[in-house]
Amino acid sequence: MFIEYLPGNTLLHRLDVRTKMLGFLGICILSFLFQDPQFQVLILALAGLLAFWIRIPLRKIGGMMAPLIPIAISIILITGFTFAPERFERVSSQAILFYALPGDRLGATVGGFLMGTTFLFRLFSLMIASSVLTLTTSMDDFTQFFYKMRVPAEISMMLTTAIRFIPTLDKKRRLILEAQKARGSRFNEKGIVGPIRSYLPIMIPMFINSILMANSLSMAMLNRGYGLTRSWTPLREIAFAPRDFWAIFLIVLSITLAILARFRLHLGVL
Repeated sequence: MFIEYLPGNTLLHRLDVRTKMLGFLGICILSFLFQDPQFQVLILALAGLLAFWIRIPLRKIGGMMAPLIPIAISIILITGFTFAPERFERVSSQAILFYALPGDRLGATVGGFLMGTTFLFRLFSLMIASSVLTLTTSMDDFTQFFYKMRVPAEISMMLTTAIRFIPTLDKKRRLILEAQKARGSRFNEKGIVGPIRSYLPIMIPMFINSILMANSLSMAMLNRGYGLTRSWTPLREIAFAPRDFWAIFLIVLSITLAILARFRLHLGVL
C-alpha cells in the first residue's frame, strides 16, 4: 500500500476527504458482498481504473503485489482443502475435484478454490483502493476528517503523524540497509533464529532513529505552542462541493444496487 501523498489536480484529488472515505467504504462493502470471483474481478477492475486515473505507475503496483504471490497461492490451497462442500449454495461449487489422502479424505472442492481466488482479488482490490485514497488525500485533510468525526485532537494528531512518518521511516530503513550492506552485514542467514539475528543491525538503528525523530517532533510542537489551548483552528475548512454530492449519489446508488443483486437476486454466491 502506498501512503505518501501524490500531488495532482484530478477529480479524485479535488473531492472532499469525507466523500473519498465513503467511496473507500463502498468498495469494502462491495468486496465483502460477493463470493463469486467474477464479481471480484469487476471490483478489482474498478480499483485499477481509479489507480490508472491518478497515474500510479504500473511498476509500483506490480512491486506491491509481487511479494504477495506466495501468500496468494497459500490462501487458494488452504481454502481449496478446508472449505467443505456444505458451505456452498451452488451445486457446481460443491463438486469435489480430487482427494489428497487415500480413502476419500481431504477433498479439494471447486468452491474452495473459487473462494480462495475471491480472497485474493479482495485483498488486491482493497490494497489498490486504500492506496488511491492515501495518494490523493493530504494529511491535513485526514486531520480535518478526524476532527469532523469528533475524534479527540490528540488521537487524530497521533494517527496522522504515524501515517505521515511511515514513508520517512521506510526511506531510513533503506538507507540503514544499504549502509549495513556496505559494512559487510549479511541478511541471508538460515534457520529460525538466523533471519531475526541478521536483521538486528537494521532494527536497532531504526528504533533509535524513531525515538530521536519523535523527540525532535515533540520539541518542535511544544515550541510552536501545541496544547496551549483546547480549541482547534484549522488553516483551511473542508466543505462539500457539487461534485461531492454527485459522487455520494453514485456511491450510494452502487451500494444499493449491489445489495439488491446480492440478497434479492442471489447473485455472486458460491
